Amino acid sequence: MTLIRWDPLRDLLSFQERVSRIIDSAQEECTARRQTIWTPVVDVLETPDAYIFRAELPGVGKENINIEIRGNRLTLTGRRSVESEPAIAAYHTIERIHGVFARSFSLPGRVESDKATARYVDGMLEIVVPKAADDTESTVAVISLP
Repeated sequence: MTLIRWDPLRDLLSFQERVSRIIDSAQEECTARRQTIWTPVVDVLETPDAYIFRAELPGVGKENINIEIRGNRLTLTGRRSVESEPAIAAYHTIERIHGVFARSFSLPGRVESDKATARYVDGMLEIVVPKAADDTESTVAVISLP
């Protein structure tokens, strides 16, 4: 039987390597997720006549925003593109999230989806969906930004 001398420093270094690998893989996963999907913040208001949705979409071109009302569900989708940097630049930190987004909201009552409007100014999107009488038939509407 061969005896192996215990070296606590070797065990400590081995443990440190394993912890570093776990942290590195978690950071890579977080970075990959951050660059592919994000969730914009949205305020939802109700007035006597309409439902109002206000979304913060800084850096998103209005051509990259899609709004659809189908039955009693409003869906907001789009994409914020990554800015191209000069070949000589290197990131030290990336905190802004890029990629696709999707939000979906249930409308609590019947709406006149064909009369819904949207406007996009300075990174703020506002969607106004008028309420309808109880006997109004639901339709599908795609809202375009002016």
